Amino acid sequence: MHLKRLALAVLPAAAVAAAMACYSDPVYPGDQVLGTFRFEARLDPSRTTCDASVPDFAQLDDAGVFRFEGTFSRDTDAGTGYFTVQGYSRDAGYEGQTATSTLRATAPRATCGSGCEDSSIEETLKVMLFSDSQARTLNRDCRQHDGGIPSGSVPGPTENGYDVSLACGTLTDVFLPGSRNCDCRPTTCTTAYTVQGERRD
Repeated sequence: MHLKRLALAVLPAAAVAAAMACYSDPVYPGDQVLGTFRFEARLDPSRTTCDASVPDFAQLDDAGVFRFEGTFSRDTDAGTGYFTVQGYSRDAGYEGQTATSTLRATAPRATCGSGCEDSSIEETLKVMLFSDSQARTLNRDCRQHDGGIPSGSVPGPTENGYDVSLACGTLTDVFLPGSRNCDCRPTTCTTAYTVQGERRD
């Protein structure tokens, strides 16, 4: 299960339909939109403890990746932030150039047995946001990011919108057992991905 599916999992069907109907002309929460990104998530076997061959734990295409889009925004007065996926906005925190968004939702899985009702998944997206000049320093390739701050101007508002063009980081799904009629095997495990997001708007 990945981020787009998790966003849909926490919404009633009617709300999903309404969100999809409005998706062609989205309105994002807050007073400042940082940007919309196309993300590519690639499984990181070294940090994954789930069996990624089981559909419950990983949704991958033939190239071993999956893709999704998301938009970062925030309310500068209230100090709150958001990450919107397919019309659903979830909380996000911003600290320096780092954006973090965590969501927990019920997520039934076959490996917990047919009677299990409340197994869940906790998903965390954590990325560092880079300005256009910083992204050029990295050749727009997250694999060249060593964890520090590359040279270039820091992300910020400009006359032409917010100056941020690349997002590099991780997406982590922690699968948690339920408490009612659940026999989850394994009880809990983690699926981890490296992610690269390129600004599309």
